[in-house]
Amino acid sequence: MDQPFWEKSYKNREAAPFGNPSLEIYEISNSLPKESKILDAGCGDGRNALYLAGKGFSVDAFDISANGIEKLTALAKQKDIRVNAWVQDLAEYDFKEHYDLIISHGVLHLVTRDTWTGFIRNMKLHTRVNGVNVIVVFTDALPLPVDLAQHCIGLFAEKEIQDIYSDWAVEYFKSYDFYDTHPGGLKHHHAANKLIARKR
Repeated sequence: MDQPFWEKSYKNREAAPFGNPSLEIYEISNSLPKESKILDAGCGDGRNALYLAGKGFSVDAFDISANGIEKLTALAKQKDIRVNAWVQDLAEYDFKEHYDLIISHGVLHLVTRDTWTGFIRNMKLHTRVNGVNVIVVFTDALPLPVDLAQHCIGLFAEKEIQDIYSDWAVEYFKSYDFYDTHPGGLKHHHAANKLIARKR
């Protein structure tokens, strides 16, 4: 399997393959109690984890990419903030703690349906009451970019993630498509669903 485009970007401390922290992370961070514990599952090079740690939250973050975690760790040191970050395959992750916020942004469609089904079940179980899950996934509403077809092996059906959280308070749901340009001029067109849900 070819390496995905982001691996090269992770080796470059100046490149930001996925941009700034997500807008919803800015908003949610303003309402979280300072003692909140956060998990960023599939954190990449840490765009959300670093921002949240910089605001004083206790942040755990993992990613399958050693390059991504190495970059995150270096940036955290440079900014003098602490993130508990490690290399981890999401398919083999074993929850040991409960969290006030769990983020899985642009990750779950990269693993098989069986894997993400079990992972979401555990996300929900290991979220504290009144805690929040933030999930962004690609859907099958558009064809995959050619260079990502071998990596996006667990696409979601349209609105499927919303149905999975029907037992929670869904505070935000958006179905959308977008174009993005990555370092090196690589362009993609994606269909996605974004969900913010709170455990009752």
